[in-house]
Amino acid sequence: MDKADKVDEREKRVGIQTFITSTPGINGTIKIDPSDFHVEEVTKLNFADNGRYVVIRVRKYNWDTLNFVRVLSNALGISQKRIGYAGTKDKKAETVQYFTIYGGKDLRNVKAIEERLNNIKIKDSEIEVLGESNSHLQLGHLIGNNFRIKVRGIGDGDSISATTEELTEKGIPNFFGLQRFGTIRYITHQVGKLILLGDFKEALWTYVAKPFEGEREEVRQVRGELWESRDVKLGLRELPKYLRYERLMLQKLREGKSEEEALLSLPKNLKMMFIHAYQSYLFNKLLSLRIQEFGTLRHVEKGDFVDFFMRAQGYLVNREDYTEVTGLNLKRIRFLVSERRAFLCLPLPGYETELSGWSGEKLKEILEEEQVELGNFKNKYDEFSSRGSYRCAEIPFDFSVFSFILNELNNHAEFSFFLPKGCYATVFLREYVKEPLV
Repeated sequence: MDKADKVDEREKRVGIQTFITSTPGINGTIKIDPSDFHVEEVTKLNFADNGRYVVIRVRKYNWDTLNFVRVLSNALGISQKRIGYAGTKDKKAETVQYFTIYGGKDLRNVKAIEERLNNIKIKDSEIEVLGESNSHLQLGHLIGNNFRIKVRGIGDGDSISATTEELTEKGIPNFFGLQRFGTIRYITHQVGKLILLGDFKEALWTYVAKPFEGEREEVRQVRGELWESRDVKLGLRELPKYLRYERLMLQKLREGKSEEEALLSLPKNLKMMFIHAYQSYLFNKLLSLRIQEFGTLRHVEKGDFVDFFMRAQGYLVNREDYTEVTGLNLKRIRFLVSERRAFLCLPLPGYETELSGWSGEKLKEILEEEQVELGNFKNKYDEFSSRGSYRCAEIPFDFSVFSFILNELNNHAEFSFFLPKGCYATVFLREYVKEPLV
C-alpha cells in the first residue's frame, strides 16, 4: 500500500497527504487519561528582587490555559489581563506551565498577591510561587516543551526502533496538526479561504453551520438543518449555549448586521486564526509534495530557504533567520544541513511571499488549484491579512534526548522528548502510530 493511502481522511482535509517513514504503525491511542499526556514548558524566566510581577509555576490536570487563567483571576480578584503566559495548553493533559501576575509598582501589592497565592486552592492544580520579575510573560516567549506521552493499546512495538532510524535519516515532517484547524470539525482553514476571497457570507455560514462527522449527533443535525435553511431564529433556538461564537454571530445577524460585520464581532485572536489556518493548510500541502517528490527533508537546492539553529538552555531551537540558498552558498548550506545546523524551510504564503525555486513553483500550482492569489492575503482588515513568512519543513529534533519505553505486557509505549515552540507532539508521534492523534 502506498504511504499516501494510509493517511486518514481527516488529515487529508487539512493538507497532510503522506508519511515520510515506510514502517508499519504501532497503532494505539493517547489521552485515555489526562496523565498520559504530560507536557512541561521550557521558557526563559528573568527574576529580580522587588519586581513588579509575581512568577508562579502551576502543575494542572485537565485544565486548558484560558479557563485556568479565568478561574485564577477570579480567585485573586484581579483582571485576567494582569496574568501573562508564554503559551497555551490543551485541557486533556497534565501540564506544567509558568505565569506572571502583575502586582504594580507598590511592593506591598506584589507581596499581597504572593500571600494570596499561597492560600489559594484550585481543583486539580498546584501553584508554586517562584519569585518576582520585572518581565511579563507573553505569547512567543516560549522556548519549547518537554513531553512524556503514553500511547495505549498498541499492536506490535517492534517497529519503533526502525521508525526512529528512518526519521533520523530523513527528518521529521513539521506538519500543522489537526488541532490547528478546529475541534472535531476542522473547518477554520475553509473559513479563512472564503474570507480571503471576500465571500464573508459563506465564511460565516461555514463556521456556524457546516456539519461534520464526529460531532455530537444532535448538534450535527441542527447544523445540517441550519446549513440548508440559513434560518437565524432556528440557530439561536437550537444551537447549544456552549457554541458561543456561533450564537454571537447569529445574534448580530438578527440585529440586522451583515455577515461581514458579524464576523468582525469575533475576538481578534479568533479572526486571525482563520487566515493562519488557511496558511497552515497550504503549508501542509506543500510539505506533502516535498516529501512525495524527494523522500527526505535533508535535500536543499537553489531557490530553497533554510533556517539556522542554536542552543537555548541546552535545547535545539530555531533562530528565525531565513536565508535563501544560492549558487554561492549552496555547498556551505548543504554541509550545514548534513550537520543538522540548518533546516529546510517552506513558505507560509502571504502577499509579500516571493515565488522562487521548487517551493515557489509548487506553491503557484497549489494556489491556482485553490483559485487563490497571493494578493488575496492583503485584506482591508488587518486581522484578515498576512505578509507571509517561513516555517521549518523539518522538526528540529534532538534524538540524543529522545527515549521510549515499550511495555508489551500492558500494550503501551511511553515516549519522552523535547519540541521547540510551534511543533506538534501529535505530528511527531503519527509517524510511529500511522494514525492521526488528537
